Amino acid sequence: MKLEIISEKNERQNLHYFCLISNNHRYDLTIGYSEQFFGKAMVTSIQSGKMVLLCQDDTHLDHYWASKLGIEAEDIPDFQEFFGLVLQPQPFHEQY
Repeated sequence: MKLEIISEKNERQNLHYFCLISNNHRYDLTIGYSEQFFGKAMVTSIQSGKMVLLCQDDTHLDHYWASKLGIEAEDIPDFQEFFGLVLQPQPFHEQY
């Protein structure tokens, strides 16, 4: 094997599964928390397989997460409210 493992950590993750329905669309998401991402949650669209790191403070940055998660423009305000309720606030973590 030519790969060298430079870091490995095993942890129990808190995962939440959500199936959400808007007027015209269905969204299936997982939200997982890890100590590896400085308090941000891993939000994954099951439909697209794409993931973004989010916290409550990021909900206003819909240009960052909406298209990656496949959220339609008319549903963005509802998702901002939803994420504000279910995402943990981002605590300050010193990175270095």
